[in-house]
Amino acid sequence: MDLESLKPYTCYFVPAIPRTPTNRYASIILLRETKSYAIFTTEGGEQQDVEQVPAGLTHPEPTTRLVMFKRKQVAPERRTGKALLRQYGVFPYAIKDGSVLYGDEALREKNHYDDCYLTEGLCTHCPDCLIYGYAAVEGEGARRARLMTDTCFTIRPYEIIQKQVKFNVIDEAAHTSGTITEYDYTTPGVFLPAVETTVDLTADEFVYVLGNVLRTTRYGKEGSRQGFLRNHILAIAFSDVELFANLEFTQALYDALVDSGQDLAADGLTLADLQEHAPPVIERLTSGLAGRLTLVTGEGLEAILQDVRALNQDEARLAQFLRDLNTRSASFAV
Repeated sequence: MDLESLKPYTCYFVPAIPRTPTNRYASIILLRETKSYAIFTTEGGEQQDVEQVPAGLTHPEPTTRLVMFKRKQVAPERRTGKALLRQYGVFPYAIKDGSVLYGDEALREKNHYDDCYLTEGLCTHCPDCLIYGYAAVEGEGARRARLMTDTCFTIRPYEIIQKQVKFNVIDEAAHTSGTITEYDYTTPGVFLPAVETTVDLTADEFVYVLGNVLRTTRYGKEGSRQGFLRNHILAIAFSDVELFANLEFTQALYDALVDSGQDLAADGLTLADLQEHAPPVIERLTSGLAGRLTLVTGEGLEAILQDVRALNQDEARLAQFLRDLNTRSASFAV
């Protein structure tokens, strides 16, 4: 089901899942914006993860930034995709004589897949497993991910985008209260520039990944109660090389904002500010690229996003799309 809006870029996708690399890159350039309080920390940590890095590419003074590690970005998006596969009838499925069976037919087979979940229950055959990869699974080996990203960093310094919050417990019988815990929170309205780069995907696999990015809203620790993020897509770039690191993107945006006279400590930061500065920043970062590049923004980008949203809003189309996608993945893996 190739979307009409993606047809001009067919040459940047593989016609079928490849067994060897072809260096067809499709990068989703985005801003992650906190819309509620959030916590970005490794499990069990009391303080959020931070790193001291140069503030900008042309402003080298050191600054401390909040970081969001790769796993904290990709794992929620994988869970979103897996939930969709379950919701729209991909599970259970079975592979028999090169064919993929679903529902009752699949259940009649001894070796069928009832589910696929992180991290111990990966089926190793579904679109999620073949796109996002998996570590060593007994009898299946390991598969390298065809989606790459890295740690992303806040634009503004950690000290002005975090807040210590204490929680109290009320003893109704004794009519007393006391502090039970204190958390280090990221405040709403914080931006983390990021690039998710897919490698050697079919057009439908790319649509699946892009849909997961648009659908996912909960990131970080305690995501069921807070950690609401909105992903804003700035551009899609087709190339035969990677573009730039998340840190470079953050530093270049910082330079552009500071050079324009914006006081990030006093004035804060809005989505409109970044949407204004992002296009020239992306152009500057890719101007010396050692490879070919087609950058999709404006109407072309909106057409792709509208097509992906329309697919995700149509229950019948989405169910068929996901089953077809799984059939191709499972057939490849046998």
